Amino acid sequence: MPTLRPRDTDFIDSASTRITTTVTVNATPDEVWAVLADNERWPEWFPAAKECRTTSDAAEGVGATRWIHVDVLKVNERFVAWDPPQRWAFTILDANLPGFVSMVEQALIEPADEHRTVVTYVVAADLAPYMRPLIPFLRRRIGAMFEKGLPGIEYQVVRLREETTSRQ
Repeated sequence: MPTLRPRDTDFIDSASTRITTTVTVNATPDEVWAVLADNERWPEWFPAAKECRTTSDAAEGVGATRWIHVDVLKVNERFVAWDPPQRWAFTILDANLPGFVSMVEQALIEPADEHRTVVTYVVAADLAPYMRPLIPFLRRRIGAMFEKGLPGIEYQVVRLREETTSRQ
């Protein structure tokens, strides 16, 4: 798989392409965090995720790694921010599709009120020059994927609440 240049969260401000999706979900920040941090269960709530698994000894924290197959992409990622329950970010280390130079994804989790949380998801990327004509297409495709997928956080929170209730 083509290797990308690893970056930290500072890259988000300097990336040539940024795609931001914001959703408000009926859940607390801790509940949202629990959903985002559970790698293996991403396919249960994020429709584009076909498989996701932890690839490091630790599943959590800066330096932890995971592999995910989402839409047509298969990528290896390393977490570069892990601030429960406010922020989580990773850099993509390699991808099955050529043309990406660097990529960082970040989720910001902020309480809207006592029972609702705003999730702002940012995909920041630099692309090879030959890929730049595809940026409008990528913006639409990636934007639509997150607009459709992020509301699934609320669905998963409800599911986790039901699991907790049934175990008691």
